[in-house]
Amino acid sequence: MKRILFITTSSLAANPRLVKEVETLKHDFECYVLCFKHFDWGLKLSDGIVQRNPEVHFVAIDRKKQLLQTLVSKLFHRVARLCNPWFKKNTMVCAFASNDKTPQLLFNAFLVSKGKPPKMIIAHNIGAFYPAMRVAKLTASGLQLDIEDYHPGEALYFNKSFEKQNRMYIMQAAFCRSNTITYASEGIALECQKQFRIGDGTKQATILNAFEAKYFKSPDKPSAIIKCVWFSQHIGPNRGLEQIFEAAKSLDQVEFHLIGNPNMHYLEGMALSDNIKFHNSMKAEDLYRFLGLMDIGLALEDISADQNRNICLTNKIMAYAQAGLYILATDTFGQSQFLNALDYKAGKVIGTSLKDAINQFDPNLLDIDCKTERWQRAKAFSWDNEQLKLKALLQ
Repeated sequence: MKRILFITTSSLAANPRLVKEVETLKHDFECYVLCFKHFDWGLKLSDGIVQRNPEVHFVAIDRKKQLLQTLVSKLFHRVARLCNPWFKKNTMVCAFASNDKTPQLLFNAFLVSKGKPPKMIIAHNIGAFYPAMRVAKLTASGLQLDIEDYHPGEALYFNKSFEKQNRMYIMQAAFCRSNTITYASEGIALECQKQFRIGDGTKQATILNAFEAKYFKSPDKPSAIIKCVWFSQHIGPNRGLEQIFEAAKSLDQVEFHLIGNPNMHYLEGMALSDNIKFHNSMKAEDLYRFLGLMDIGLALEDISADQNRNICLTNKIMAYAQAGLYILATDTFGQSQFLNALDYKAGKVIGTSLKDAINQFDPNLLDIDCKTERWQRAKAFSWDNEQLKLKALLQ
Protein backbone atom coordinates (compact mmCIF):
# COMPACT_ATOMS: atom_id res chain seq x y z
CA MET A 1 0.00 0.00 0.00
CA LYS A 2 1.20 3.53 -0.74
CA ARG A 3 1.86 5.69 2.28
CA ILE A 4 0.21 8.98 3.25
CA LEU A 5 1.64 11.18 5.99
CA PHE A 6 -0.69 13.59 7.80
CA ILE A 7 0.96 16.42 9.74
CA THR A 8 -0.65 18.75 12.29
CA THR A 9 0.39 20.93 15.22
CA SER A 10 -2.83 19.94 17.01
CA SER A 11 -3.89 16.94 19.04
CA LEU A 12 -6.21 14.42 17.40
CA ALA A 13 -9.22 15.57 19.41
CA ALA A 14 -8.66 19.18 18.37
CA ASN A 15 -8.46 18.28 14.66
CA PRO A 16 -11.59 16.22 13.83
CA ARG A 17 -11.30 17.04 10.12
CA LEU A 18 -7.93 15.31 9.98
CA VAL A 19 -9.36 12.30 11.82
CA LYS A 20 -12.20 11.99 9.30
CA GLU A 21 -9.74 12.10 6.42
CA VAL A 22 -7.54 9.44 8.03
CA GLU A 23 -10.49 7.15 8.65
CA THR A 24 -11.59 7.64 5.04
CA LEU A 25 -8.21 6.83 3.51
CA LYS A 26 -6.89 4.15 5.88
CA HIS A 27 -8.49 1.35 3.81
CA ASP A 28 -6.62 2.31 0.63
CA PHE A 29 -3.36 3.73 2.00
CA GLU A 30 -0.88 3.09 4.76
CA CYS A 31 -1.64 6.13 6.92
CA TYR A 32 0.83 7.81 9.26
CA VAL A 33 -0.27 10.70 11.48
CA LEU A 34 2.23 13.06 13.08
CA CYS A 35 0.50 15.09 15.79
CA PHE A 36 0.93 16.31 19.37
CA LYS A 37 -0.23 14.85 22.67
CA HIS A 38 -2.01 17.49 24.72
CA PHE A 39 -2.81 16.85 28.38
CA ASP A 40 -6.11 18.71 28.36
CA TRP A 41 -9.85 18.18 27.80
CA GLY A 42 -9.13 16.19 24.62
CA LEU A 43 -6.72 13.59 26.00
CA LYS A 44 -9.29 10.83 26.46
CA LEU A 45 -10.88 11.63 23.11
CA SER A 46 -7.48 11.44 21.39
CA ASP A 47 -6.75 8.10 23.08
CA GLY A 48 -10.11 6.81 21.88
CA ILE A 49 -9.31 7.80 18.29
CA VAL A 50 -6.04 5.84 18.45
CA GLN A 51 -7.77 2.78 19.91
CA ARG A 52 -10.45 2.63 17.22
CA ASN A 53 -7.91 2.89 14.41
CA PRO A 54 -5.30 0.17 15.11
CA GLU A 55 -4.26 0.01 11.46
CA VAL A 56 -3.16 3.67 11.49
CA HIS A 57 0.36 4.64 12.62
CA PHE A 58 -0.04 7.51 15.09
CA VAL A 59 3.12 9.35 16.15
CA ALA A 60 2.06 11.71 18.95
CA ILE A 61 4.77 14.09 20.14
CA ASP A 62 4.74 14.40 23.94
CA ARG A 63 6.51 17.70 24.60
CA LYS A 64 7.03 16.82 28.26
CA LYS A 65 8.73 13.49 27.59
CA GLN A 66 10.74 14.86 24.65
CA LEU A 67 11.83 17.79 26.77
CA LEU A 68 15.25 18.45 25.20
CA GLN A 69 13.73 18.42 21.72
CA THR A 70 10.97 20.74 22.92
CA LEU A 71 13.43 23.20 24.48
CA VAL A 72 15.52 23.29 21.29
CA SER A 73 12.37 23.89 19.25
CA LYS A 74 11.36 26.76 21.52
CA LEU A 75 14.87 28.19 21.25
CA PHE A 76 14.66 28.11 17.43
CA HIS A 77 11.30 29.87 17.71
CA ARG A 78 12.76 32.61 19.94
CA VAL A 79 15.80 33.15 17.70
CA ALA A 80 13.59 33.25 14.60
CA ARG A 81 11.43 35.95 16.19
CA LEU A 82 14.53 38.01 16.94
CA CYS A 83 15.73 37.58 13.35
CA ASN A 84 12.30 38.22 11.86
CA PRO A 85 12.78 41.97 11.15
CA TRP A 86 15.82 41.23 8.95
CA PHE A 87 14.54 38.03 7.29
CA LYS A 88 10.94 38.85 6.40
CA LYS A 89 11.04 36.74 3.24
CA ASN A 90 12.92 33.74 4.53
CA THR A 91 10.41 30.89 4.68
CA MET A 92 12.20 29.01 7.46
CA VAL A 93 12.52 32.11 9.66
CA CYS A 94 8.88 33.05 9.08
CA ALA A 95 7.71 29.51 9.87
CA PHE A 96 9.85 29.07 12.99
CA ALA A 97 8.83 32.55 14.25
CA SER A 98 5.16 31.80 13.67
CA ASN A 99 4.90 28.57 15.71
CA ASP A 100 7.23 27.07 18.32
CA LYS A 101 6.07 23.55 17.36
CA THR A 102 7.19 23.89 13.74
CA PRO A 103 10.92 23.09 14.30
CA GLN A 104 9.98 20.03 16.37
CA LEU A 105 7.45 18.93 13.78
CA LEU A 106 10.04 19.29 11.01
CA PHE A 107 12.55 17.06 12.83
CA ASN A 108 9.96 14.35 13.53
CA ALA A 109 8.53 14.52 10.00
CA PHE A 110 12.00 13.71 8.63
CA LEU A 111 12.26 10.74 10.99
CA VAL A 112 8.82 9.37 10.07
CA SER A 113 9.52 9.71 6.34
CA LYS A 114 12.81 7.82 6.42
CA GLY A 115 12.97 4.62 4.40
CA LYS A 116 9.67 4.70 2.56
CA PRO A 117 8.72 8.14 1.14
CA PRO A 118 5.01 8.96 1.29
CA LYS A 119 2.94 9.21 -1.87
CA MET A 120 1.40 12.36 -0.38
CA ILE A 121 2.05 14.54 2.65
CA ILE A 122 -1.12 16.26 3.87
CA ALA A 123 -0.56 19.33 6.06
CA HIS A 124 -3.42 20.33 8.32
CA ASN A 125 -2.64 23.84 9.60
CA ILE A 126 -0.15 26.59 9.00
CA GLY A 127 2.36 25.34 11.58
CA ALA A 128 2.59 22.11 9.57
CA PHE A 129 3.00 23.74 6.13
CA TYR A 130 6.76 24.36 6.28
CA PRO A 131 7.66 20.88 7.60
CA ALA A 132 5.43 19.35 4.93
CA MET A 133 7.07 21.44 2.20
CA ARG A 134 10.60 20.54 3.26
CA VAL A 135 9.95 16.84 3.67
CA ALA A 136 7.96 16.63 0.44
CA LYS A 137 10.88 18.20 -1.44
CA LEU A 138 13.46 15.93 0.20
CA THR A 139 11.48 12.73 -0.41
CA ALA A 140 9.93 13.73 -3.78
CA SER A 141 6.49 13.24 -2.24
CA GLY A 142 3.32 15.01 -3.25
CA LEU A 143 2.13 17.92 -1.09
CA GLN A 144 -1.49 18.52 -0.17
CA LEU A 145 -2.64 21.47 1.94
CA ASP A 146 -5.89 21.39 3.87
CA ILE A 147 -7.11 24.93 4.50
CA GLU A 148 -9.67 24.57 7.27
CA ASP A 149 -9.14 28.17 8.38
CA TYR A 150 -7.84 31.29 6.68
CA HIS A 151 -4.79 31.70 8.90
CA PRO A 152 -3.73 35.27 7.96
CA GLY A 153 -7.21 36.37 9.01
CA GLU A 154 -7.06 34.77 12.46
CA ALA A 155 -6.37 36.77 15.61
CA LEU A 156 -2.77 37.71 16.37
CA TYR A 157 -1.59 36.89 19.90
CA PHE A 158 2.14 37.62 19.69
CA ASN A 159 4.81 39.05 17.34
CA LYS A 160 2.06 41.33 16.02
CA SER A 161 4.39 43.47 13.92
CA PHE A 162 5.32 40.52 11.71
CA GLU A 163 2.97 37.61 12.36
CA LYS A 164 0.35 38.37 9.70
CA GLN A 165 3.09 38.94 7.12
CA ASN A 166 4.71 35.66 8.21
CA ARG A 167 1.48 33.76 7.70
CA MET A 168 0.95 35.29 4.28
CA TYR A 169 4.48 34.40 3.22
CA ILE A 170 4.28 30.83 4.57
CA MET A 171 0.98 30.21 2.79
CA GLN A 172 2.21 31.68 -0.49
CA ALA A 173 5.33 29.48 -0.39
CA ALA A 174 3.21 26.41 0.41
CA PHE A 175 0.65 27.21 -2.29
CA CYS A 176 3.41 27.50 -4.91
CA ARG A 177 4.75 24.04 -4.02
CA SER A 178 1.48 22.16 -3.50
CA ASN A 179 0.01 19.55 -5.80
CA THR A 180 -3.41 19.73 -4.20
CA ILE A 181 -5.33 22.20 -2.03
CA THR A 182 -8.55 21.49 -0.19
CA TYR A 183 -10.72 24.15 1.46
CA ALA A 184 -13.29 23.75 4.24
CA SER A 185 -15.63 26.46 2.93
CA GLU A 186 -16.32 28.35 -0.25
CA GLY A 187 -15.47 31.62 1.50
CA ILE A 188 -11.99 30.38 2.42
CA ALA A 189 -11.45 29.12 -1.13
CA LEU A 190 -12.40 32.47 -2.63
CA GLU A 191 -10.16 34.43 -0.25
CA CYS A 192 -7.16 32.17 -0.85
CA GLN A 193 -7.62 32.29 -4.62
CA LYS A 194 -7.76 36.07 -4.36
CA GLN A 195 -4.65 36.48 -2.20
CA PHE A 196 -2.24 33.77 -3.40
CA ARG A 197 -0.70 32.60 -6.66
CA ILE A 198 -1.69 29.02 -7.37
CA GLY A 199 -0.08 26.84 -10.02
CA ASP A 200 -2.09 25.97 -13.11
CA GLY A 201 -1.66 22.26 -12.44
CA THR A 202 -2.67 22.41 -8.79
CA LYS A 203 -5.86 20.52 -8.04
CA GLN A 204 -8.35 22.32 -5.82
CA ALA A 205 -11.58 21.29 -4.13
CA THR A 206 -13.92 22.61 -1.44
CA ILE A 207 -14.66 19.74 0.94
CA LEU A 208 -17.21 20.60 3.61
CA ASN A 209 -16.41 19.56 7.16
CA ALA A 210 -19.51 17.42 7.41
CA PHE A 211 -20.14 14.22 9.37
CA GLU A 212 -21.21 10.72 8.38
CA ALA A 213 -24.96 10.48 7.87
CA LYS A 214 -25.25 7.33 10.01
CA TYR A 215 -24.62 9.33 13.19
CA PHE A 216 -27.81 11.37 12.80
CA LYS A 217 -30.96 9.38 13.45
CA SER A 218 -34.45 10.18 12.24
CA PRO A 219 -35.74 13.17 14.26
CA ASP A 220 -38.23 12.86 17.10
CA LYS A 221 -41.38 14.94 17.38
CA PRO A 222 -40.69 18.34 18.96
CA SER A 223 -41.61 18.91 22.59
CA ALA A 224 -43.96 21.61 23.87
CA ILE A 225 -41.07 23.92 24.69
CA ILE A 226 -38.68 25.21 22.03
CA LYS A 227 -35.14 23.96 22.61
CA CYS A 228 -32.19 25.90 21.19
CA VAL A 229 -28.69 24.47 21.23
CA TRP A 230 -25.14 25.80 20.86
CA PHE A 231 -21.94 23.78 21.18
CA SER A 232 -18.21 24.28 20.93
CA GLN A 233 -15.03 23.04 22.58
CA HIS A 234 -15.23 25.91 25.05
CA ILE A 235 -18.00 28.07 26.51
CA GLY A 236 -16.29 31.43 26.73
CA PRO A 237 -15.82 34.94 25.30
CA ASN A 238 -15.75 36.02 21.65
CA ARG A 239 -18.22 33.33 20.62
CA GLY A 240 -21.45 35.33 20.40
CA LEU A 241 -22.88 33.85 23.59
CA GLU A 242 -23.87 37.25 24.93
CA GLN A 243 -26.77 37.17 22.46
CA ILE A 244 -28.05 33.98 24.10
CA PHE A 245 -27.73 35.36 27.63
CA GLU A 246 -29.67 38.49 26.64
CA ALA A 247 -32.42 36.61 24.76
CA ALA A 248 -32.92 34.11 27.59
CA LYS A 249 -33.92 36.85 30.03
CA SER A 250 -37.20 37.54 28.23
CA LEU A 251 -37.84 34.22 26.45
CA ASP A 252 -38.75 32.04 29.40
CA GLN A 253 -40.74 29.71 27.11
CA VAL A 254 -37.50 28.75 25.35
CA GLU A 255 -34.62 26.61 26.66
CA PHE A 256 -31.05 27.36 25.64
CA HIS A 257 -28.68 24.37 25.88
CA LEU A 258 -24.93 25.13 25.83
CA ILE A 259 -22.45 22.29 25.38
CA GLY A 260 -18.70 22.60 26.01
CA ASN A 261 -15.99 23.13 28.58
CA PRO A 262 -17.10 26.14 30.67
CA ASN A 263 -14.83 29.11 31.25
CA MET A 264 -15.93 29.81 34.82
CA HIS A 265 -14.19 33.17 35.02
CA TYR A 266 -16.18 34.31 31.99
CA LEU A 267 -19.50 32.88 33.19
CA GLU A 268 -19.22 34.29 36.71
CA GLY A 269 -19.47 37.77 35.26
CA MET A 270 -22.75 37.04 33.47
CA ALA A 271 -26.35 37.27 34.70
CA LEU A 272 -27.66 33.86 33.68
CA SER A 273 -31.35 32.91 33.52
CA ASP A 274 -32.72 29.56 34.69
CA ASN A 275 -33.62 28.58 31.12
CA ILE A 276 -29.93 28.35 30.20
CA LYS A 277 -28.79 24.75 30.59
CA PHE A 278 -25.11 23.77 30.61
CA HIS A 279 -23.76 20.42 29.47
CA ASN A 280 -20.19 19.13 29.55
CA SER A 281 -18.39 18.26 26.32
CA MET A 282 -19.70 15.02 24.85
CA LYS A 283 -18.35 12.21 22.72
CA ALA A 284 -19.27 12.72 19.10
CA GLU A 285 -21.95 10.03 19.02
CA ASP A 286 -23.53 11.38 22.23
CA LEU A 287 -23.51 14.91 20.84
CA TYR A 288 -25.22 13.92 17.59
CA ARG A 289 -27.87 12.00 19.54
CA PHE A 290 -28.44 15.01 21.80
CA LEU A 291 -28.81 17.37 18.83
CA GLY A 292 -31.66 15.21 17.58
CA LEU A 293 -33.62 16.19 20.71
CA MET A 294 -33.24 19.92 19.97
CA ASP A 295 -35.24 22.22 17.65
CA ILE A 296 -33.05 25.20 16.71
CA GLY A 297 -29.31 25.28 16.18
CA LEU A 298 -27.56 28.56 17.03
CA ALA A 299 -24.59 29.42 14.81
CA LEU A 300 -23.50 32.62 16.52
CA GLU A 301 -20.14 33.67 15.13
CA ASP A 302 -18.66 36.98 16.25
CA ILE A 303 -17.89 38.63 12.91
CA SER A 304 -15.74 41.24 14.65
CA ALA A 305 -13.46 38.60 16.20
CA ASP A 306 -11.31 38.17 13.08
CA GLN A 307 -11.54 37.79 9.31
CA ASN A 308 -11.47 34.02 9.45
CA ARG A 309 -14.69 33.94 11.46
CA ASN A 310 -16.42 35.75 8.63
CA ILE A 311 -15.54 33.24 5.91
CA CYS A 312 -15.20 29.88 7.65
CA LEU A 313 -17.83 27.22 8.33
CA THR A 314 -17.76 25.73 11.82
CA ASN A 315 -18.45 22.13 12.79
CA LYS A 316 -21.56 23.28 14.60
CA ILE A 317 -23.46 24.61 11.59
CA MET A 318 -22.80 21.37 9.70
CA ALA A 319 -23.97 19.25 12.64
CA TYR A 320 -27.13 21.34 13.10
CA ALA A 321 -28.01 20.92 9.44
CA GLN A 322 -27.42 17.17 9.47
CA ALA A 323 -29.49 16.73 12.64
CA GLY A 324 -32.44 18.42 10.91
CA LEU A 325 -32.44 21.47 13.17
CA TYR A 326 -33.57 24.84 11.91
CA ILE A 327 -30.53 27.11 11.97
CA LEU A 328 -30.40 30.69 13.21
CA ALA A 329 -27.07 32.14 12.14
CA THR A 330 -25.26 35.43 12.46
CA ASP A 331 -24.56 37.22 9.20
CA THR A 332 -21.10 36.01 8.27
CA PHE A 333 -20.14 35.42 4.65
CA GLY A 334 -19.50 31.73 5.24
CA GLN A 335 -22.81 31.02 6.98
CA SER A 336 -24.90 33.17 4.64
CA GLN A 337 -23.34 31.55 1.58
CA PHE A 338 -23.97 28.07 3.00
CA LEU A 339 -27.62 28.67 3.88
CA ASN A 340 -28.37 30.50 0.62
CA ALA A 341 -26.88 27.64 -1.39
CA LEU A 342 -29.37 25.15 0.06
CA ASP A 343 -32.63 24.83 -1.88
CA TYR A 344 -34.78 24.10 1.17
CA LYS A 345 -35.67 25.89 4.40
CA ALA A 346 -32.56 25.03 6.39
CA GLY A 347 -32.42 28.25 8.37
CA LYS A 348 -32.06 32.01 8.20
CA VAL A 349 -29.64 34.78 9.02
CA ILE A 350 -30.43 36.70 12.22
CA GLY A 351 -31.49 40.29 11.56
CA THR A 352 -31.61 42.72 14.47
CA SER A 353 -31.13 40.27 17.37
CA LEU A 354 -31.49 36.63 18.40
CA LYS A 355 -34.39 37.60 20.65
CA ASP A 356 -36.32 39.15 17.74
CA ALA A 357 -35.50 36.21 15.45
CA ILE A 358 -37.03 33.75 17.92
CA ASN A 359 -40.03 35.98 18.68
CA GLN A 360 -40.79 36.27 14.96
CA PHE A 361 -40.13 32.60 14.31
CA ASP A 362 -42.70 30.45 12.45
CA PRO A 363 -43.29 27.46 14.77
CA ASN A 364 -44.50 25.37 11.81
CA LEU A 365 -40.86 25.12 10.72
CA LEU A 366 -40.25 22.90 13.73
CA ASP A 367 -42.94 20.29 13.05
CA ILE A 368 -41.80 16.74 12.45
CA ASP A 369 -42.33 16.81 8.68
CA CYS A 370 -40.14 19.90 8.22
CA LYS A 371 -37.49 18.54 10.56
CA THR A 372 -37.43 15.20 8.78
CA GLU A 373 -37.13 16.87 5.38
CA ARG A 374 -34.12 18.90 6.58
CA TRP A 375 -32.53 15.74 7.98
CA GLN A 376 -33.06 13.88 4.70
CA ARG A 377 -31.88 16.71 2.44
CA ALA A 378 -28.69 17.22 4.47
CA LYS A 379 -27.51 13.74 3.51
CA ALA A 380 -26.51 15.25 0.15
CA PHE A 381 -23.54 17.01 1.81
CA SER A 382 -22.77 14.43 4.51
CA TRP A 383 -19.19 13.18 4.83
CA ASP A 384 -20.32 10.06 2.92
CA ASN A 385 -20.44 12.29 -0.18
CA GLU A 386 -17.83 14.92 0.68
CA GLN A 387 -15.17 12.24 1.20
CA LEU A 388 -15.53 11.16 -2.43
CA LYS A 389 -13.90 14.45 -3.45
CA LEU A 390 -10.90 13.64 -1.26
CA LYS A 391 -10.57 10.15 -2.68
CA ALA A 392 -10.76 11.49 -6.24
CA LEU A 393 -7.87 13.91 -5.58
CA LEU A 394 -5.61 11.04 -4.50
CA GLN A 395 -6.29 8.67 -7.38
